[in-house]
Amino acid sequence: MLKRLIQPHSIIITVLIFLFIWLLNFLQLNMHYLDPFNNGLKDYEITDIVYSYLFEHPSEDMSQIVLVNSGQPDRVRIAQLVDKLSAAGAGVIGLDILFEKRLNTTIDSNLQQSIKNAGNVILACELQDSDGMYDKFDKIVGIHPYFEEAGDIGFVNFPANGTKTIRIFSPQEKVNQDTAFSFATAIVQKFKPEAAHKLFERNRPVEYIHFVANKSDFVRYEQDRLIDSMSTEELRSVVENKVILVGYVAEDIWANPLTDRHYTPLNKNYVGKSIPDMYGVVIHANVINMVLKSQYIKTVPKWFANLLSVIFCYLNVLIIHWIYFNFHEAFHGITRALQIIEFILLFFIIALLFYHFRLKLEFRLGILALLLAYDIIMIYESLIKRRIPLFNRIPNHINFKLLTIKKRQTIDDIEKTNEQNTTDQ
Repeated sequence: MLKRLIQPHSIIITVLIFLFIWLLNFLQLNMHYLDPFNNGLKDYEITDIVYSYLFEHPSEDMSQIVLVNSGQPDRVRIAQLVDKLSAAGAGVIGLDILFEKRLNTTIDSNLQQSIKNAGNVILACELQDSDGMYDKFDKIVGIHPYFEEAGDIGFVNFPANGTKTIRIFSPQEKVNQDTAFSFATAIVQKFKPEAAHKLFERNRPVEYIHFVANKSDFVRYEQDRLIDSMSTEELRSVVENKVILVGYVAEDIWANPLTDRHYTPLNKNYVGKSIPDMYGVVIHANVINMVLKSQYIKTVPKWFANLLSVIFCYLNVLIIHWIYFNFHEAFHGITRALQIIEFILLFFIIALLFYHFRLKLEFRLGILALLLAYDIIMIYESLIKRRIPLFNRIPNHINFKLLTIKKRQTIDDIEKTNEQNTTDQ
């Protein structure tokens, strides 16, 4: 059995496959004629299909988080809303609105005072990286110091913005020597400190977001209705001891398609997306729900996933190599059929692990190795092996029995030599 598994030529081919993958990654080839294909698939992950087609409306209670549509922000109305929510006993009020500058002394003063009086308001800001490398942030923007001193702040940047589809969030970031918390993290810290503590204990620079709901699945109100049509007591039954997120979350998705909307895995058009499917405040709601309920996505360690990829590749090389020698005329058809079957099986395994166990297996390396195995074997057998004599002298199998005999003979020779030396003395 061991003789069949350890084959020098298959080991060489496996090494060549991963060298080729490393070379492609190192060169980072960008061919313009492939741009439509690359742009359509670079955001794609198998787990997106799980979200897109297996996602169901949550059976769990989502009423702990209430969304309030602010429309186009009006600072007078925002101040009135904060006062009323605070009087009704809201647990935490998150304003996903950027107060970048002073507009009117009186209005701004009233808004600042409302935020101070509430004492439980989290304001939105953004982190800026002046060199554009996004390896570190050097300043906080999006909020005027006048408002910053009134309440706590949290950044609303999503790390995945550069790749369009939002899948991850960063709980905290370093800004120069200080620590800045994300909007969702700052809210959870205020609302349920023990849940925030569990998040920090995980000690991960980024967390995958467990999307469970879109805007229709959360309790949602229009700002004007809360202010003008509900008494404080009526409002108390809606917002008391709950997280209230205020931001742009219009009922009509066509009202303003570009206002704080992002692509997420819930988008049905998971390849070649055209319309962003989720408002930023709803993404924050999903993050907050995940942290409050500790429904984190588990990930297979990268080293273990890479090890699985290497083993998976080597076993495929063994099988395909065996097909090459034993079914040479039908080699192409059999190998392609095998690859298709394996692709389908891998898809279902990865999807089911994620759907049932929230376990994310990053297996792109293994899939790419499987894709390349056929061609690298052909190149090795028809070109490298025939042109380089060294590879022709390598045996197809390691003869462990012969190695054992040679080892035994070597030991016997050493013992005879020692005996001869003893006799001579």
